[in-house]
This record gives sequence, structure tokens and C-alpha cells, in this order.
Amino acid sequence: MRRLFLILAGLVLAWCASAQDGILDRLKAANAFETLQLSFVQTRHSEMLTKDLVSEGRLFLAAPDQIRWEVQKPYQSVFVSRGEGESFASGTAGKGRRFRIPTDKDFTATALEGEDLAVRLVPVRRDLKSLFREIIVHADRQTLRIRSALLIAPDGDWTQLEFKDIRVNVPVDPKLFETE
Repeated sequence: MRRLFLILAGLVLAWCASAQDGILDRLKAANAFETLQLSFVQTRHSEMLTKDLVSEGRLFLAAPDQIRWEVQKPYQSVFVSRGEGESFASGTAGKGRRFRIPTDKDFTATALEGEDLAVRLVPVRRDLKSLFREIIVHADRQTLRIRSALLIAPDGDWTQLEFKDIRVNVPVDPKLFETE
């Protein structure tokens, strides 16, 4: 569960990063939200596996700290956090770590040059460095909306998250964040 929080934190970090030539400020403004709903495809690559693992699901976020991460394929699982120290994962409820959106003190952010609009996030904190070597966030050039993120682990394994059906600031049923 801790890793899930950090994956989400890495994605949201582009919205909180300090400015570099103005692009990071523009990304932050374009991706600000009170609520967020999206579909995702997650591809996990590990040198220990013969083929990549692919899953699909939905993500719901509500400011400041409510999360629902649903994996729908190839198996079903749900993780919910209300940011009150309570969490729920696939039928088990309990106390968990409070989610917080990271700040520019957690990562350094660098805008990458190229055809695609991308930002490289490198962890500063030791606990984050043990999970990520870097995170590369890609955004649509016209809308500046984040569309994917590549999370690279210290050992070189990686997770690619592709986002679609993004809905910002539409009502989200509060029952989605219930932990029981």
C-alpha cells in the first residue's frame, strides 16, 4: 500500500513542482483539481518475469487526500484511503499511513526537451529513493493534462501508467471513499 501512495504522489507531484522556464507552473495550473476520475492501463516490467504484467482499472481522487484505486482486469482489487489514517484494501480495513500530496521538497523536477512534453522527477528523500530512481511524467502539449507516467525503480524495473477518460472536477460519490 505504501508503494501505491508513492505512485500516486509521483503523478500528482508534477502539479506541485517548482517552476523551470514556466512549464512546470503551467502544468500545475492545467492539472489542478478538486476531484479527478480516470481510467488507467498499468504495465509492470520486471527482469524476474518472462513477460510484462498488464492491468486495467479506475482511479478516483478528491482533494485534499481521498483516494480510490480499483484494479478491474485481470483481477479485481480495491484500495481506498480517506487520508484520516484509515485504509481499505480488498476486504481488509485498518489503520494506514496518511496520504499527503508531495511538495517540491520531495522531488527535484526538470522539464525534458523533445517532441513530447515531459518532466523528470528525481526523489530527494531517502525513503522515496529506495522506491524510485526517477519518474517521468508526460503531458499533452495542447491541454497540458498529464497522460502517462513511467516509474523507474532503483533496480531498473519499471511501471508505466497510461491515463484515459480523464474527468476533472465532476461530482464523485462520497461512498466510493468509504473504508467499510
